[in-house]
Amino acid sequence: MDDIFNAIRLIEKYLPKPTYTLKKTKYLTCKDLINDRFTLKENIPPYNQSAMDGIGVISKKNAYILKGKTQLDKFIDHKIKDDECVIVKTGSLIPNSIKYIIPKETYFQNKNLFHIFKYDFKNTFIRKKGHVFKSGQKFILKNRNLSEKELFIFNSFKDISVKIKNSLSFKIISTGNEFTKNHFINPTNASYLENYLNSHNQTIDKNIHIKDNQKILERELNNSKSDITIVIGGTGKSEDDFDFRNFKLLVDGLNLKPGRPFKSFIRNNQIFLFFPGNPCSSFVLTNILVNSLILKYQFSKVINFDNEIDIEKIKFNFKNLMRKSFLFGFMKSDQNIKIFNNQESSNISNILKSNCLIYFNKTKKLKIYKLND
Repeated sequence: MDDIFNAIRLIEKYLPKPTYTLKKTKYLTCKDLINDRFTLKENIPPYNQSAMDGIGVISKKNAYILKGKTQLDKFIDHKIKDDECVIVKTGSLIPNSIKYIIPKETYFQNKNLFHIFKYDFKNTFIRKKGHVFKSGQKFILKNRNLSEKELFIFNSFKDISVKIKNSLSFKIISTGNEFTKNHFINPTNASYLENYLNSHNQTIDKNIHIKDNQKILERELNNSKSDITIVIGGTGKSEDDFDFRNFKLLVDGLNLKPGRPFKSFIRNNQIFLFFPGNPCSSFVLTNILVNSLILKYQFSKVINFDNEIDIEKIKFNFKNLMRKSFLFGFMKSDQNIKIFNNQESSNISNILKSNCLIYFNKTKKLKIYKLND
C-alpha cells in the first residue's frame, strides 16, 4: 500500500499538458486563470478629457461665442478661435488645443454668448490623455486569477486578448444500490466533490449516480472523455463491488485511514480514481488528493500544511492507529487543537464539526491542514 503523497506523485505524472484559450479581457471573470503578458498600444483615455461640466476654451477672455459641443464617446477635433468656446461635459473628449475648462457655475449664458464673472484660470480642469494608463504600459499575469478590483479594470480594456489556462475536466460517478428513495440518507459524496471542483474553477463534464453494476460502470468508464474520472464507491471486496483484476493498477490501496481502499489506473492518457464510498474517505481524498492534482496542474505547486505540533501536546490515543491517518479535529489556535474521539470513517458529523485535518504519519510531529469551507 502506498503512502498518499507517494500516490499523488505517481498520479501527477499523468496529468495532461496544459492547454490555453484566447479570451478578450472584457469577457474575463475571476475564475479565469490567466497566463500571459501584454502591452497597451495606446493611452487610456486616448484624448484629453474635461474634468467638469462647462465650456472649453483656448485662451483667457471675458466672453466667448459658442461654436459647438464635445461628446463623451466620440472625439471631435474642434478648431476654435481665441474668443470661441465649445460646451463640454465631465469626461468629454477634447482636443489638445483646449487649454481651460471653465466650470458652469462661473459664467452666464445669453443665447450663444458666454460671459465669465468669477473664473481665475488657475485650474485648467483638464484630465490629460493617458492619465489612467500610459501607452506602452506592461501587464504581466503569470498563472493567476484576477481579483475583483483587477477585473474591474481589465474588463474595461477593448480589443485585448489574453491566454487562459484551461481547467482540468472531471467526470463523477457515484455508485450504490442502497440509495433508494427509502434510504435514510442521500448520496452526497458526489455533491460535495462537485461543489468542491466548482469552487476551484474546474470543469465538470458529468455527475451521475449508478447502481452497483459492473457492466454499467465499465460502459461509463469507456465513454468518459474527461481528464480525470472519479468513481465513488465499489472499491471493497463484496460481490457487487468493482472487479479490478483486468486493470493494471497504478495505485492499489493506501497506507491511510480513512481512504485505504483507494485505487487508480491510467488508460488512454486519462486518470481514473476510485474513492471508498464512506463519507470521511471521500472528504479526505477530495481535500488532499484531488486538491493536490489541481494545484500541480494549475500552479505547479504542492499542497502545504499550515503548521506542525508536537504529538505530546495532543490528548489522543495514537497507539490504536495502525496506519497513517488524517484525523478530524477542531483548532482554536495553532497550538490548541482537539482531535475528536470517534474517528470512524462513516461518522459524517466529524466533517460538520471539524475545521482542520490532523495528519499522523507515525512521527513525533502532527501536521495540520486547515479546512477553508
